Amino acid sequence: MSFWNKLTAGLRLRTATPAYEPGEELTAYVTGAEGSTLLVRVGDSVIELPDGDPSLVDATVRFEVESFDAATHRGRGRLLDVVEEAE
Repeated sequence: MSFWNKLTAGLRLRTATPAYEPGEELTAYVTGAEGSTLLVRVGDSVIELPDGDPSLVDATVRFEVESFDAATHRGRGRLLDVVEEAE
């Protein structure tokens, strides 16, 4: 294995539109709300958390991905826990 291959082994470029699989648990920042649906943005991908409390905008939450459409970069999740309250 060349020095360059050793140096770059395991490195991957990050994408602005990450994709997720159902069942994945993530921790992210709530960036907005549409009614009672919280919006979590990771890059340009958006996960909707329905039946959320709009006071959680600007909070850090842990959630489970229930579905995700890689073509539209949108998904739906289930709120598991509030990691850090909004200030």
